[in-house]
Amino acid sequence: MTDAQPPRRRRLAMSLSLKLLIAFSLVFSIVFAMAFAWFDRFTTQSALEQIREDMANTLHAAVAGIDGDQFAALVNEGEVNPATGVPDQDPRYLEHQAWLETLHDIEPRANPYTYVKSPEGRDVLWVGDIFRIIRPADGTQFLDSYTPQADFILQGLSNEVSNMEIYSDDWGAWVSTYGPIMNAQGEPVGAVGIDFSADYVGQVKQEIRNNVLRAFLITYGVLLVVVFILSRVLTRPIVRLTRMASCVASGWYDQDFSGLVSSVGLLRDEITSLAETFIVMVDKVREREESLKQQVAELKIEIDEVKRQQQVGEIVDSDFFLELQDKARTIRQRRLQGQPV
Repeated sequence: MTDAQPPRRRRLAMSLSLKLLIAFSLVFSIVFAMAFAWFDRFTTQSALEQIREDMANTLHAAVAGIDGDQFAALVNEGEVNPATGVPDQDPRYLEHQAWLETLHDIEPRANPYTYVKSPEGRDVLWVGDIFRIIRPADGTQFLDSYTPQADFILQGLSNEVSNMEIYSDDWGAWVSTYGPIMNAQGEPVGAVGIDFSADYVGQVKQEIRNNVLRAFLITYGVLLVVVFILSRVLTRPIVRLTRMASCVASGWYDQDFSGLVSSVGLLRDEITSLAETFIVMVDKVREREESLKQQVAELKIEIDEVKRQQQVGEIVDSDFFLELQDKARTIRQRRLQGQPV
C-alpha cells in the first residue's frame, strides 16, 4: 500500500441515476399519454354506449306501455282545454301523461314525450310531454307544431334511431333516441322520444376522465418511484467500480471487490465480469509498479556506484593527489634508507 489518499467522492451516482430517471420518465410520459388518450376515448365511448342502451331500454318500455289505437284516437279526438292548452278533461290524455310520468320516475334521467307527423310532412306535432309535469314553464302545448333541426326525430316515426351527438334546442342540450308507436295493425301512428340531458352525459364523461386520470397518475407515480429505485440499484455497482478505479488511479490499490463479484451462475452479469477483469488489471498494475520500483532502486544503486567511481577517479587523477603520491613515495624511501623524514 502506498501513502496515497483516496480521491474525493464525485456525484456520478446521482448524475447517472438522474439520466436514467429522465430517460424512463420521457418514455413513460409518451406511452402513458397515448394510453390515456386511447383509454379515455374507449371508456367514454363505452359510457355513451351504455347511455344509449339505457335510453333504448326506456324507449322500449315506453312504447310497450302505449296503446297505439288509443293514442291515435287521442290525437284525432282530443279536445283542448283553452285554459290549459291540453285536453286535460280527456282520460286518455291523463292516462298517457301518467305513463310518461311513471317512466320518468323509474328512470329519472329520461325525459319522455310523444309526437306525430304534421299534415305538411316536415314538422311534428307534440302529443304527450313530461315537461308539462316536471317543468310546466317549458312544457309544450297539445299538438303544437315543431320544426326539428335534424331528421332523427322524423326518422323515429318509422324506425328506432338514436342521436348520441349532443345537440341543443329550445329546451336545452340533449342526446336522444326515438321509436315508432304501432297500432293493432302494425302501422306507425306516432313516436316516442327519450331525451337524456347533455349535462348528465358531460358529467359521466368528466367522472370517467377524472377516474382514469387519477388511476393513471397513481400508476405513473408508482412507476417513477420504481424506476428511480431500480436506477439507483442498477447504477450503484457502476458508481462503486468507478470510485474504486479513481482510488486505484491514485495508487490506492487495496480495494474490496467482494461485493461486485459475489454473483455466481445465472446471477452473473456484465458488471461482475467487468469487476473480475478490473481485479486482474489492478493486480497486474500493482505487480508492474512494484517491479518498476525495484528496477528504479537497482538503477539508483548502479548510478550511485558509477558516481562514486567517477568521484574516486577524479580524485586519483588530480594534481594534488599525484603530488601526495610522490611525497608518500619519498617518505617511504627515506625510511627504508634510515634517513630522517
